[in-house]
Amino acid sequence: MHTRTDLNIDGFIDNILSSYESRVHKIQTAFQSSETITESSHNLFDHVHHSLSDLKKERDILNARICESLARNGSLRRKDYNNLMSGMITTLDEKEKAAEDLFLSFIEAQKETAQSLKNSLLQMKDLSGSDSGKTIAKIKEQLSQITKMQEMRKEVVISTFLDFQQMHNRMIQCLENILQKGDHLQVKDIKNILIKV
Repeated sequence: MHTRTDLNIDGFIDNILSSYESRVHKIQTAFQSSETITESSHNLFDHVHHSLSDLKKERDILNARICESLARNGSLRRKDYNNLMSGMITTLDEKEKAAEDLFLSFIEAQKETAQSLKNSLLQMKDLSGSDSGKTIAKIKEQLSQITKMQEMRKEVVISTFLDFQQMHNRMIQCLENILQKGDHLQVKDIKNILIKV
């Protein structure tokens, strides 16, 4: 009879230890996921930033070539060309900045969410069995709400980038088209770009 009691206590202790180890493993997984989210967020931002820089360089190169062509054939001085194009370029720069800022706030929200979940899981470690069930239900509800909010934010970010990209693509296409005119390029061609874009 004494042996059975020892076996039950040993089983009970083993149960508690395995439960604790399981919780520690879940917390470690949460930490690793959080770190992965942070790393991937930084990589994604770097990629987006470089893509935007590449688009701007492409636009600047085309702009310089058109400006040079107009100045060479005597249609428009460089200063006048730059004044004419400044409004459109400013609008593109503002859209680019808005898209980048929105993306940054989205990334920051992702990191804050990961940190919040990590903290919630750490709190679970110290709870008793009955309290942890309530906490798990609460965390599941938080996850559901967070997922919905993140999807909405992601759609806004994507929409903003697409708007910028479409405007940029229209401008580039127009610039490339008029650049093909070479020496026949005139001021009215530039004014048509401003209307189209």
